[in-house]
Amino acid sequence: MPGYDKQLIGGFSGGNFNSLPQACLRLFRIVSCLLILASSPRAIAETLTIRGSGNPYQVLTVLAQAFNSRQSEHVVLVPVSTGTAGAIRDVTGGIASVGRVGRTLTTEERNKGLEYLSLGRDPIVFVGGAKVTATTITREQAFGVLEGRLLNWRDLGGEAGTIRAIGREASDASLLGLRRELPDFEHLVYGADVKVVHFDHHLLELLDRYPYSFGFLNRSGLLGAKTRLVVLDFETKDPSAENVATGRYPFWAELGLIYKRSLLSDAGQAFLQFVQSAEGLRILRDNGVFPVSERK
Repeated sequence: MPGYDKQLIGGFSGGNFNSLPQACLRLFRIVSCLLILASSPRAIAETLTIRGSGNPYQVLTVLAQAFNSRQSEHVVLVPVSTGTAGAIRDVTGGIASVGRVGRTLTTEERNKGLEYLSLGRDPIVFVGGAKVTATTITREQAFGVLEGRLLNWRDLGGEAGTIRAIGREASDASLLGLRRELPDFEHLVYGADVKVVHFDHHLLELLDRYPYSFGFLNRSGLLGAKTRLVVLDFETKDPSAENVATGRYPFWAELGLIYKRSLLSDAGQAFLQFVQSAEGLRILRDNGVFPVSERK
């Protein structure tokens, strides 16, 4: 009988009941081991998958790696973007315990039972590809590039190179952050040669591929770049977390996590506590995000 303890079976064979106490002892030991395994942290470990917006993807990946390395009870995974709308849909529908978003929640979304934990404000930056030598950009130049009127980096004060401009869809969190201070972006019509993408990882692929490219995204998203992308100052203002904190730099996206308290799992609770810990806040700061808890 493969897969069974032959000695245990033998203890009852042929009417030999003298071995019954030993057989029971072996059975007791087996059951005890199974109970110990079942109650061990590895046996109850939970995998928490946090889907949603591409804006928090890079910094949240760093947070998840730190969390996973410091305990063995739970594992946090951060897959590529499914969008803020996807996170709201999954958490509202009870499919996910925690989701990630690139903006704060609306009143309507909060009325659905969603709660919001801010990770902090992340500067939205204008960036160029690896061969770009320009260092600054004005609002007029940004409009000109995205509308297809400015076609060469020479027009922005850099060395000559045809600009390959990349835009974002109307609901993108980075674009919404620009519109907050540049209302004219509400009516922006992209030029015919501007490539519009829907996810941050697609944007990064194009920025990496074309050395004279141009786009915009939240600064921590640059952690996913494979080439040396060039961050442009906006009208001489450095897009640092410090300048966001003081209001000197005007463009930012607020990154956050969403959940329903009644559906929050043990892993979800543990990870949210880690994000708000001293180490979690340090990781956010080190990656250019200004934590909301430190806002004056």
